[in-house]
Amino acid sequence: MDRICVHALVVRETETGDYDKILTLVTEEHGKLTVTGKGVKSLKSPHLVACQPFAYSTFVLKKSRKFWYIEESENIEDFYGIRNDLDRLSLSAYVCDVLEYVTVESSPEPELLRLALNTLYAISARRDIPLSRIKAAFELRCAAECGFCPELSVCDVCQKELSGDVYLDVMNGRLLCPECKPRAEKEEEMIEGTARLYYIITADVLNAMRYIVGAQRSKLLAFSLDEDGQYLLSKVCEGYLINHLEHSFSTLEFYKSILL
Repeated sequence: MDRICVHALVVRETETGDYDKILTLVTEEHGKLTVTGKGVKSLKSPHLVACQPFAYSTFVLKKSRKFWYIEESENIEDFYGIRNDLDRLSLSAYVCDVLEYVTVESSPEPELLRLALNTLYAISARRDIPLSRIKAAFELRCAAECGFCPELSVCDVCQKELSGDVYLDVMNGRLLCPECKPRAEKEEEMIEGTARLYYIITADVLNAMRYIVGAQRSKLLAFSLDEDGQYLLSKVCEGYLINHLEHSFSTLEFYKSILL
């Protein structure tokens, strides 16, 4: 297999010389790939637009020895609107960093890629939706697609239906009612080195989280919360994803810094 055609999102670029780049692509067909773009920085290059960060493009790649090289390209979507505002640009960079981190070579993750593409479209074009809602929905749905979706139906200890404020046990991915949380904490204290992180979440935020993990991808953002609820949702979803990935992202920190 010395030539392949892929549909791919450019999640990272590294400049190598005056006109060349090394690109990290997340593809529908082959997972994450590292490719060399000869001359793609040149204003005269036919690959210029397709090889920009955040571009979703079709590539024909040719393999020479151990490396893939761009032979043909055609841009499908460049998400131009994210470049108009620094907060949208930085949030998009965070989305791409997360996607790059959770994907691997030779392991296609089409649902994760589609989630990222839908998120970039929302950041670029949906000016009617708060960025905090877009970010939270991406983070929680990404956690679910990666296999560590929290159990959001009942209290994990007593199995009772939940109403009112409840606790999200982040490290164990479960809900606890106020009556069961002290017992659960006491049991965890007996295990040396156990990390603990709990968030108190309201009924409205819990309903939003349930919606995010179960909604059709095309309707992922079709929910609403008041300002306080949206702030809490954003905090909880970010904390959940980051703690389960056990990885920090400089792009996330930059995004949060420009909101201050």
